[in-house]
Amino acid sequence: MDILKGEVTIERAARGKPHRGKVLAVIAPHSDDVPFFCGGAVAKLIQEGYTGYLIRVTNDEKDSYGITMGETVLGNERDTREVARILGLKQVFDLNYRNHRVDDVPRTEFRGRLILLFRLLKVDTVFSFDPWGHYEENPDHYVTAQMVEAACWMAGCRMDLPEQQAAGLKPHAVSEKYYWARGPQLVSRVVDISPYIDLKMKAGCANVTQIGNMVHSLKDRLAAQGKKLPILEADDETAIRQFLEVFLVGEAAKVGQAYGLKYAEQFHYIGPDPSIAEYVDKHAVPLK
Repeated sequence: MDILKGEVTIERAARGKPHRGKVLAVIAPHSDDVPFFCGGAVAKLIQEGYTGYLIRVTNDEKDSYGITMGETVLGNERDTREVARILGLKQVFDLNYRNHRVDDVPRTEFRGRLILLFRLLKVDTVFSFDPWGHYEENPDHYVTAQMVEAACWMAGCRMDLPEQQAAGLKPHAVSEKYYWARGPQLVSRVVDISPYIDLKMKAGCANVTQIGNMVHSLKDRLAAQGKKLPILEADDETAIRQFLEVFLVGEAAKVGQAYGLKYAEQFHYIGPDPSIAEYVDKHAVPLK
């Protein structure tokens, strides 16, 4: 990932449970997005007191090797739940949109489903793709990013989807966002995941269906060029682990090295607007 220059905050592990009572949601188009982009940071915040949920947008029907589409959907569903278990996420919500066809989905429908979940779960913090990331080629990624950003704001608006309020769901805006991207983006927060790299790796290995596809597809491309990678020539389980040591753990080490850390993940972080909070803290008085 290329980094656009900006002020960067280093977020390190905190003692105790400073985030007890807060809720986070990871909104990922695909199951493997979670370990690759935010697995360490999510594990960190869960251990610091957050309750976490995973909202998977697609059914991942096109991400496998050598099995049918139906088997692919089931395999990825099982893998997703194992990823959530490893990272300590409480529940998975599958929206089950068609893989690579999220741009077919009516945006008001998609946004409305996210608003419902943000209100139902009282989500404070989200992790997802950056709606301002550059050169993203996958429609599942950039449509999800745009819908998450809009839903974070609209979930707090009392005139939006009033039928949800009639059902007992009060307006609840999301106040904190950790956005990731595959291409250039503004990086404003780097999370030290050194204590959580093993959980990030375990979550990656749990994505057997999708990472297996990456491994076998890469082997096929190399074979067509008359080449091979020794790390991919072992049995599937070993090849997946060795692949992730290079492309998941190795990438976290590269990000960390740039900031003097052993392992890190980087995000475009957007927090609460401090101006109103500062004024309220200074001038608010008790109700009589």
